[in-house]
Amino acid sequence: MPVENGVIGVIGDSAGGEVVDGRGGYLLPGLIDTHVHIGGAAELAAGLRWGVTTMLDMGTTRWDELRALRDNESDDRSDVRGVSYPACAVRGTAVRKMGYPASTAVRGPADAARWVAERLRQDPDHLKIVLEERPLPFQPRPLRPDTVAALVAEAHRAGKKVVVHAASPQAYEIALDAGADVITHAPIGAALSAGLARRVASSGTAVSPTLVMMRTILETLRLPIKPRSLHFGQTTASVAALHDAGATIVLGTDANADETSPARVAHGVAVHEELALLVAAGLSPADALAAATSRAAAVFGLADRGVIAAGKRADLLLLARDPTADITATRDIIGVWKRGITPTGVEDPVPGHPLSRQDE
Repeated sequence: MPVENGVIGVIGDSAGGEVVDGRGGYLLPGLIDTHVHIGGAAELAAGLRWGVTTMLDMGTTRWDELRALRDNESDDRSDVRGVSYPACAVRGTAVRKMGYPASTAVRGPADAARWVAERLRQDPDHLKIVLEERPLPFQPRPLRPDTVAALVAEAHRAGKKVVVHAASPQAYEIALDAGADVITHAPIGAALSAGLARRVASSGTAVSPTLVMMRTILETLRLPIKPRSLHFGQTTASVAALHDAGATIVLGTDANADETSPARVAHGVAVHEELALLVAAGLSPADALAAATSRAAAVFGLADRGVIAAGKRADLLLLARDPTADITATRDIIGVWKRGITPTGVEDPVPGHPLSRQDE
């Protein structure tokens, strides 16, 4: 398979150049993580070492730095896209705890045009809305459904896809009513009903379950009394319902190294954990791999990658074993190529992350 100027040529048509003997191996498109939070170039480099050639940042207070990394692509780190700042409620978590400016908050439907215009000036690739619950009366009110609908409408008028953070069936309903393009997170505490899963499927809205994050939150949650509904089985049941309904599922991990996050998840290696969790939830290995390659690229409009075909980016991952027979084979990496550049071996994930184990 020839590669020239970072792009795959006509397969079978080679004319000199370096030859890589991949006999006995299994070649995949580079993996795509549709939900991360990036603090700097080191996290993008960690992702690439694990075969993750593209990462989509879902909110950072350091957008200017991330945009510079995006606009000055390097072959020693994952390619990155991002949403800049997410829309949130007045006094929402993004403003109160995560360091986003007060202008990130949206006061009502009439404020949607202002918010979208400000984000467009930051030159994001997509836009994101955070739907938060209000479990206790004294906590801030979440964004109203009409505000969410106004934000989505303004974003679509500007030609931007919208990702909605939703972690409950009720938030899913609001996101679907608004016409969200992608919902991120599988619910915690209550599973999606079969009917709601069918509605997601018929709407065409994609879902990025971030199972590895939801599991880590539940594992590290410290409560005097933990409700019976707070168990990971509820979360995987939602993914199973979505899969059974034929919904579009893409892979995302919510990888981050942020102390304000409810849980930390390591960049790169978490993608392989997420693949295994998707398979455990009912997806076939081939379907899980599509969620991390061709389907992820299609949902986010990345038409130049996600498949091995002439004219596509030479973002590639060579494995020692067949991942369609055993999804854990994605960890047995022989080589990674970014735009056809020299393969790199797998190194340890970012030190200090709790998700550094590798299931054998």
